[in-house]
Amino acid sequence: MKIFALTKMLLVTFVVILVATACSQDEGVGGNSHIRGKLMVNYYNDDFSQLLSSEPLPAQDEDLFLIFGEDSVVGEKTSTSYTGDFEFEYLWPGNYKLYFYSEDTLPSLSNKIDTKIVKEITLAKNETKILNDLVIYKSLEWNEGTSTISGTVYLINYKNSGEDVKYIVPAQEQEIYITYGNHKFYDERIRTSSDGTFVFKNLIKGSYRIFMYSEDITEKTAYNVVEKTIEVTGDNQDINIEEIFYVEKL
Repeated sequence: MKIFALTKMLLVTFVVILVATACSQDEGVGGNSHIRGKLMVNYYNDDFSQLLSSEPLPAQDEDLFLIFGEDSVVGEKTSTSYTGDFEFEYLWPGNYKLYFYSEDTLPSLSNKIDTKIVKEITLAKNETKILNDLVIYKSLEWNEGTSTISGTVYLINYKNSGEDVKYIVPAQEQEIYITYGNHKFYDERIRTSSDGTFVFKNLIKGSYRIFMYSEDITEKTAYNVVEKTIEVTGDNQDINIEEIFYVEKL
């Protein structure tokens, strides 16, 4: 009889544990509420003077953090998908702080600063909160775009007097400079190819100054600046400067 009673007690205990386990699985890891949303990004140039994206784009692989109640440590962390979507699952009812980071729109050019954006959320039982109005800001360097500017340079070689042209040929290995926006110094220097052509790649939207140095055949100065300002107005633009650049040499 004692063996039967002990067996019955063990059987009842096992059933209770099984039922409790099943109930807890229905609730998930924590509770049964959710926070879902989409994080978007607006792209700017390096000093945030030029908006590069015509509309917000999905923010990919961005981290988001969740703090429950009055906790001082992060309880959950997730990252956005390639579509900018994210989700925190199996949450208990209560108050939460959701936060993520965005670039400060007033940083110095030499030091990009991140700022924390916090959203306070209250969840009820069985509630799914949808957040689709989250936007961050990011800056791109001048050569992190998708457009190109190309052109051709010819060399005019004069006779010693500087009055008669000796020959005009494609300028080979001619140094060409590019400056973006209000940058104080040139951003890149390249050389022309054997046919006098050049191309600057991976440009973002904005204003560019293309320039090179030519000998002053009047010998009044050491050189003259040959330049042109080009405006890139969007993505994936291939801008070919039809006007040929001419540099001179005695």
